Amino acid sequence: LKSKAAIDITKRQELSICITPLGTKLLQQETPEEQFLKKTFPLPVNSIIDIDKLGFTELQKRGLVKVEEQKTVTIELTALGKELTTIKLEGDVVNRLTPSMLKTGSWKQKQFRAYDVEINVPTRYPGKKHIVTQSIEYIKRIWLDMGFQEMEGNYVQSAFWDLDALFVPQDHPAREMQDTFYLPGKAKLPPLWQNIKTVHETGGNTKSAGWRYTFRKEETEQILLRTHTTVLSVQTIASLTKDQLPAKFFTVGKVFRNEALDWKHLFEFYQVEGIVVDPNANLQHLKGYLTQFYKKMGYNKIRMRPAHFPYTEPSLEVDVFHPVRKEWIELGGAGIFRPEVVIPLLGFDCPVLAWGQGMERIIADYWKITDLRNIYNNDLKQLREAKLWQR
Repeated sequence: LKSKAAIDITKRQELSICITPLGTKLLQQETPEEQFLKKTFPLPVNSIIDIDKLGFTELQKRGLVKVEEQKTVTIELTALGKELTTIKLEGDVVNRLTPSMLKTGSWKQKQFRAYDVEINVPTRYPGKKHIVTQSIEYIKRIWLDMGFQEMEGNYVQSAFWDLDALFVPQDHPAREMQDTFYLPGKAKLPPLWQNIKTVHETGGNTKSAGWRYTFRKEETEQILLRTHTTVLSVQTIASLTKDQLPAKFFTVGKVFRNEALDWKHLFEFYQVEGIVVDPNANLQHLKGYLTQFYKKMGYNKIRMRPAHFPYTEPSLEVDVFHPVRKEWIELGGAGIFRPEVVIPLLGFDCPVLAWGQGMERIIADYWKITDLRNIYNNDLKQLREAKLWQR
């Protein structure tokens, strides 16, 4: 009412409201808003003119009316369409050939609809598997064809299996929160943990001095999301007996790292893991398995260089040459498990070849993906146009 000059507000000792002459006049007639609300709705926007606009504007501000856009599609026959309506077809007109027509020969008396096979038609995208699913299935087939057995296990593991059984010292930086996703609770340890404790403290019967510190049970009882699939390798080794050797195992599984997300790092990704437990295995065999795998993944230029990991010695990094970037790219680590890992688990020393390769880095080049995050963004255009995995 104040905006319409229908009332005055006077400030004295207390506020008082008085009606103005214009306000008295407004009492005698309907307001523009009241007049507008008596219309039949919905109504076209272009029909709102003059005083209706004032009522509409005020009501719209108060959220009492709204404008909705409607799209009208009009279909008209083209010149060709009009011409086709004048054509009369004699007899039965069919649009497809059926088995019964072929069997009875009735197709000879039929008149078939004509089709232009060169005309542009809408693109159809058949259903297909996600690029990650295709990759996993292809990689699994490579290792199965080489005689490997598949390992399986849980995402949630204890620090004992994920770190301590691999002879990772309890003060290693990888155990900190910035690298590992810890969960609440406490894990139940297997009897084997005493052997691992002894190896960490003194080396036990491994001819090693160990890490020379006091092994903390509360540290190894922590629960976490597995940081690598190597946790499955140590659990598998602990379940083997001497008469089951030689044996070869692999897995393609998801792992979790508390890392910053960027074009070449993910906090949740797949690892291609493998072990060969064989008294006659050596570093040359390890290089042979990895070379064969990468060739099947489409990489012909492969090199392996010395590296360091707490649980393998010797250790190596695998690089492949990128044909477009013209540079070597690191794809994963490998090596032979140290006696401090094998003896407590297996009961005796035996060469164990081991590797863990990042799957996303391996497959990115096949689909011309330069940012690893794009593998999982589920962009429909990318997924529809992505070629099928075929080497």
